[in-house]
Amino acid sequence: MNVLKNLVSILDRVRKPSRYIGNEYNAIYKKNADVRLCLVFPDLYDIGMSHFGLHILYDIVNSSDFASCERSYLPWMDMQELMRENSIPLYSYESYRPLREFDVVGFTLQYEMSYTNVLRALRLSDIPLHNSERSDSDPIIIAGGPCTVNLTPMKNFIDAFLVGDGEEAILEMLDAVKAGTREEKLRKLSTINGVYVPEYNDGVSRRIISEMGKAPRAQIVPYTDVVHNRGVVEILRGCTHGCRFCQAGMIYRPVRERSAEEIYDIANDIAHLTGHEEIGLLSLSSADHSQINEIISLLKNLNDVSVSIPSTRVDAFSVKLANAVSSVRKSGITLAPEAGSQRLRDVINKGINEKEIFDALEHARKFGWKRVKLYFMIGLPTETDEDVMEIGEMLKNVKKMGFGNVSATLGVFVPKAHTPFQFSEQIKPEEAQRRFKLISWARRFAKINFTDPRKALIEGILSRGGENMSKVIEMAEKRNLIFSDWNEMFKPNEWFEVFEESGINVEEIMSAKDIEYEFPWDFIDVGISKGYLWSEYERALKGILTSDCRKGCTRCGVCMNFDVRNVLKGRIAPKPIEGDAI
Repeated sequence: MNVLKNLVSILDRVRKPSRYIGNEYNAIYKKNADVRLCLVFPDLYDIGMSHFGLHILYDIVNSSDFASCERSYLPWMDMQELMRENSIPLYSYESYRPLREFDVVGFTLQYEMSYTNVLRALRLSDIPLHNSERSDSDPIIIAGGPCTVNLTPMKNFIDAFLVGDGEEAILEMLDAVKAGTREEKLRKLSTINGVYVPEYNDGVSRRIISEMGKAPRAQIVPYTDVVHNRGVVEILRGCTHGCRFCQAGMIYRPVRERSAEEIYDIANDIAHLTGHEEIGLLSLSSADHSQINEIISLLKNLNDVSVSIPSTRVDAFSVKLANAVSSVRKSGITLAPEAGSQRLRDVINKGINEKEIFDALEHARKFGWKRVKLYFMIGLPTETDEDVMEIGEMLKNVKKMGFGNVSATLGVFVPKAHTPFQFSEQIKPEEAQRRFKLISWARRFAKINFTDPRKALIEGILSRGGENMSKVIEMAEKRNLIFSDWNEMFKPNEWFEVFEESGINVEEIMSAKDIEYEFPWDFIDVGISKGYLWSEYERALKGILTSDCRKGCTRCGVCMNFDVRNVLKGRIAPKPIEGDAI
């Protein structure tokens, strides 16, 4: 089939055709390879092109001597309809080859609401949805990303999951599928560290690279605007602050930093090889880098290139840092106190007090920032009405500081796997709405956006569910419940109908749990012991803080269990405590 010829005939009939043309500047097409991989981001091109993990694997695989890597994304609804009408299968953006003709198709599972998108991508590719229905003529379907720390909802659809860092494992996986029957390939995959094959493995341990690996420099430049249209340098991976609600802070431990010199070298190459005029420093908290001052000093030598720090902590140093790298008009700054009261910030182990928050805001005001945006969560463990109303008081006091525009986004807390708060309950939408009303009075001081608590509940059910969730996901996809993270496509009533028809006990799934409860993800070892998570949950209920493990080992288990440690470039990291984890 000439996919390209048929594609050209329909592009003038879709919204934003530049999403679908492919072969962008710096894209790589290898005609000859022993193993052909297509990586699929199960959302729009506009979102997927901003996902840095895909760029890392794309660069690594295409630098190998035996494998090639191409890309694909999920088309929007208008494009899907035309593809079906014209018998155009989902295709790669480099060769326009149908996905079903690749040896391996890999999905990134970034967020639970995209699970139905994965099934839609398989359906558009004419690949059987269930792994049990695939034959030797079908591609091996693999998946990675943060959602694999509870992979059970997708067990029936994916052939092999990679849990953890993929830089080393991806080539091992592709080597394992170079030859043999489907069964032989799956058996080989099941022996790789960090890989879980539902058919053969009983458990899996997270794959961890001990040092930051090869960084993509000739990054693909999109033809159209995407969410983050800039070059990217990952300056560190992992976080050690120990916020008890934060899954990323738990499952990406330990911290591994690049040196200031390497970061400058990568950024300089990106600027020359892409033409990007902005470089983003990627991490969970860039201000934590032990050489951050040296990094900013070096990056000032990049001619006509601005630097952005997407993620910073709520303290004065972070604001000074944002000011130092900002070369544009200081129109707005975003901070995330998470909770309005100090009591609740101690419960979640945020590690900042009100003085630090307002010192940061004062610095922002003095540096000329005109607008401030604040992020909070509703429904955190032990939250009271008084805690909620404190959010309003904080917004009132922020407005008094003299900011021209104050806004706040309030989301509903979702308990995630492998965090101390995995034992917590999630509040219902009706209760969330009641708590939202407690601070509606603060609209006199700030523009407040309340995120849809029904979406949070659906996310929570999918993230805490077990293998029985596969029926829900399949039924939802058949009912066109895809792109559910997009407001215009979100149909909550239909989702709840699917849960009911599938016999899902929402109350049981979202209720509080104890240490004896068997979670669907207990067979996945991310390095942090369940006992440590429970002890952190108990400390949370007492409002006891746990220190950053850069200052000393907290015995979470990662370094002891996986023989790794924090890698800091600006100073020596403390050694892990010998002995068993908590």
